Amino acid sequence: MKFETATQAAARLGVTVRAVQKWAKEGKLEGAHKIGRDWIIPFGAVVTETKAEPPNISDTKKVFDVAFPMFQLPYFSGDVLEHINKIGDTYERDLYLMEYYYFIGELEKSEEIAELYIDSSNLNYRLSAELFSTFNNMITGHLHKVHFAAGLLKMEIENSDLSDESAARENALKVFAGVVLKTQLHTPFESVPQIEEYIKYLPEGLRIISLYLSSYKAYLAKDYSRSLGIAQAAMNCATMQYPVPMIYCNIICAIDCINLLQLDKAGKYIKKAWELAMPHKMYMPFVEHYSILQGLLENNFKKSDADNYNKIIDLTRSYNITWYQVYNKKTDRNVTNELTPTEFTIAMLYSRNWRAKEIAAHMHIAERTVTNYIQIIYEKLNINGRKELEKYLLT
Repeated sequence: MKFETATQAAARLGVTVRAVQKWAKEGKLEGAHKIGRDWIIPFGAVVTETKAEPPNISDTKKVFDVAFPMFQLPYFSGDVLEHINKIGDTYERDLYLMEYYYFIGELEKSEEIAELYIDSSNLNYRLSAELFSTFNNMITGHLHKVHFAAGLLKMEIENSDLSDESAARENALKVFAGVVLKTQLHTPFESVPQIEEYIKYLPEGLRIISLYLSSYKAYLAKDYSRSLGIAQAAMNCATMQYPVPMIYCNIICAIDCINLLQLDKAGKYIKKAWELAMPHKMYMPFVEHYSILQGLLENNFKKSDADNYNKIIDLTRSYNITWYQVYNKKTDRNVTNELTPTEFTIAMLYSRNWRAKEIAAHMHIAERTVTNYIQIIYEKLNINGRKELEKYLLT
């Protein structure tokens, strides 16, 4: 019998050496055994659960079909994890699990998988691992890992000829990942082109989330009506219900509506996002947007769904600590991390000329409580008035 090293097996299977070593240790590579500290693998061995090699990067259709799979998962009834565990291909199942664990806030589990694929020779696995590793470590507070994973993704784009028509689909995936990173971190990423140029090369689930990214860009430009229109069109044009993209689209619609002072519509959109997310405990879309949701969660769910609301707040506290460090360093801003999530929400509303009475009604708290919060905010930031707030907030 011919054998190969773990390094050779990893190159053949399109995964990391660590992944091969892990599977060998778990007995998933039949005939693998250790000699000293090194594993040797029977030549041609595959993971016993799949009996098939992962898709080769030249097999564009297969690679493309499983790209960022949770964004492409259509609606189905039942438990998401149960559905994922029925996937026969170990590698594809790993991608689903990595992304699923992120969305439900199980970051250590997600990162454990991401580390297996972050330097994979397979573009699909590698891009997904780089993107989700960035966000996993944002919440767990490993700033050096955030910079490492984001740096790898940045190099993917900067070292690619994005004008190469023969690699249009692969380039579209790279641009998609880069725009997600740029959008969620609110940081300059000049080498990333506009997602609109590449949407046509993406499958429907990724097209919808790409339109959400376009909507978010319009929101950042304070063109709230246009942002709302883009997100609404994305949802209306979809031929199937894709829960994860739909959650994001409904959230940005809610944010646009609150900035347009259409509070009833904002409530309807955020409730729709909640209805899609909470049966599966998908907390992270709300965590990512908490700082600009401007009290919508407090208004609608703090009392009626306290357990899920409190989980989001706990994750938000962890997310914000590292996010502010990355954002401030990349942009030379001084967005504060001194405020609690509730204080930040009140500061955002107050800086946008909401009166204390209006904030109190919106957040279902006493007006005196709001005025007390405003005084605490002033003291923490060492400022004296509303006009000084903006430089400390995400605007």
